[in-house]
Amino acid sequence: MTASKISDVSFVTDFVSKYQKGMEMSYTLDGNSRVSEFNQKMSSVSILLFHRDLEQFLLVRQFRPAIFTASISNSPENHGKEFDKIDWSSYDSETGYTIELCAGLIDKEGLSPREIASEEVAEECGYRVDPDDLIHVITFVVGAHQSGSAQHLYYAEIDESMKISEGGGNVHEGEVITKVYYPVNVAREIARPAIGTHAEVKGPPGVLFAFQWWFLVLDPKKKGLIATPPTGYQWQPHNVKTISNVKFNTDFDKKKYGYNPKRMIFTINGITRNWDLALCPNTATCILVDMVKKELIFLQKLRAPVFVGKNRFLKENIGKPLDEIDFSNSDPKIAYTLELVVNRVPDFDDPRKFARISVKQLGYDLPEDSFKLQAKCIPGIGQSGDTQSIFAVDVSKARLCEKEEDEDIEELRVSFADLPSLYRQHNIGPPTTYYAIGFALDQLLERDTL
Repeated sequence: MTASKISDVSFVTDFVSKYQKGMEMSYTLDGNSRVSEFNQKMSSVSILLFHRDLEQFLLVRQFRPAIFTASISNSPENHGKEFDKIDWSSYDSETGYTIELCAGLIDKEGLSPREIASEEVAEECGYRVDPDDLIHVITFVVGAHQSGSAQHLYYAEIDESMKISEGGGNVHEGEVITKVYYPVNVAREIARPAIGTHAEVKGPPGVLFAFQWWFLVLDPKKKGLIATPPTGYQWQPHNVKTISNVKFNTDFDKKKYGYNPKRMIFTINGITRNWDLALCPNTATCILVDMVKKELIFLQKLRAPVFVGKNRFLKENIGKPLDEIDFSNSDPKIAYTLELVVNRVPDFDDPRKFARISVKQLGYDLPEDSFKLQAKCIPGIGQSGDTQSIFAVDVSKARLCEKEEDEDIEELRVSFADLPSLYRQHNIGPPTTYYAIGFALDQLLERDTL
């Protein structure tokens, strides 16, 4: 596909955004004062669509300013430059295009996530899907380190009798969306890459998980362990601490946390648009398995932003300003997530090296070549523009070393036998948490190797 050139690019830092609102969050944790960053964002929906007539998945292609900006500004020739010194129009806008699930923000008052998902399918893809016909697959925690927002993933099957338009998004908001069809065999290569290869999607990790889920749960040819009766295992946080005295301050030192918001103004496809950015560094994450004990290893993390984010989206708090929400009676367990080990990756450096560093900090020393790349994706399609490399490693082969203690992080091992139950539990962590579960079930248990 031919991409249009981008032009008339400029950035402003003095703006008010309905899509993000950075603030310093202070709170008391078990009697001790804490301060961290919170970025108020909207939750969202995404929808995996399968076209029955074509026997293909329907995804969408669209321009994402954050990805374009992050990619160009981090290129060797622009590294360290101020944004107004970069010749943005000399770069191919294809850099900023993604392939992702049909999706949208939960920003319509009075509509449920399911109803918003139905509207997004009609608007972006041109098919009428009744809200009641959407299968709720899972709800993720997204932005656990900053916002604690949620994304609700749905699944629907469509055919030509349901077509109402050509789709294409909301042109009045500057959306230019193209439909893209993925055959089942292409999706399978993403969900279940062959040994020695890795999946790569120019889109969010939800795409990785959605395809994986389809092949594990819905594919009639698949007879995997996910279809066996679950054990009844349910994760509940251990050693829970109490959060109280939650307060917010919007007048804070943004450099302290690396939060550096910008509003990008640009013209593409003849339409001038605004887009609010808060760029973040790239990351490397790692799926930790113990192939001897048959366990998948997570990190239970205390996330103050998740505590706030989950409270924001309780029915009684919808639409309330943060200072009007009573956090004092909230269940402290909602502040906890299950996540993979993760590390920031400096520009132009090897992600594998930083995956190894983060695993060693947990007390497992392994050679760099034992970290197998499984997937690449872009978590920050909307505002942060960051990319992520996902590795996997067998810690049963590790040399044990000194562990760096963190009172907010606890290692949790889950038996492979309990993973089908955990795979069905909502809101336990980000999409990569669920992707790791599926990876262990589908790839490791069938092949018994890493």
